[in-house]
Amino acid sequence: MACSNTPGGCQSNCHNNVEEPQDFVQTLGNKNTATTTTTTAEFLQQQQKNLCVKCKANPPIAAGGGGGDEGRFCGDCFRSNLYAKFRLAVTSHAMITPSDNVLVAFSGGPSSRVALQFVHEMQQRAQKNFDANKDRSLPVFGVGVTVIDESTAYPIAPNKVKEAIQEIRVIVSNLAPPIKQLHVVPIEDVYASNLIDGKDRLEKLLNSVNDATGKEDLLLHLRILTLQKVCLQF
Repeated sequence: MACSNTPGGCQSNCHNNVEEPQDFVQTLGNKNTATTTTTTAEFLQQQQKNLCVKCKANPPIAAGGGGGDEGRFCGDCFRSNLYAKFRLAVTSHAMITPSDNVLVAFSGGPSSRVALQFVHEMQQRAQKNFDANKDRSLPVFGVGVTVIDESTAYPIAPNKVKEAIQEIRVIVSNLAPPIKQLHVVPIEDVYASNLIDGKDRLEKLLNSVNDATGKEDLLLHLRILTLQKVCLQF
């Protein structure tokens, strides 16, 4: 059917048989390729965002990222990064020397567990260096662990206290070698070696403080005094 000049336009659809110009086809192909390349790059970039920034293999601890290290590192890399910072702080400020005895105040919480674990790893490394050194001129620093029993200040069932202390004993015993001394010290020991007398005096002192904040500040001061007393005997 021939094209018609009617207002309706071509009636034979002959325009469908007209080939597109080559340059138009090439341009369209380039656009499709560019779109595919961009999509792939965005996908890979998004995948990298969901991986540890250090090992590039495992997902970070906090899914979806975040402002802290837990949103950037996987579990293993987070630990190694934290230990490196801890060790750098200790060595750069000469906090521990080979002849020192280090006393770690241990409560059983996450912060004291991490501190004890990292101090243990530093001690273990020092021990390996000592064993490998023929002249053995530098000794290995000692590590002790102190747990302050505050059951006199807080209403805690005796069996709960025993269970907690036993759990701490297991934790400390597993961090060997080198062997670490564990000191379980009642907070009333700061007053006297006679625990009964010290307990009575501590209870009277705590009962004389009515303000909760003041009582907590007092206990904090007593903890420090107790640790100092243990340090003198360690």
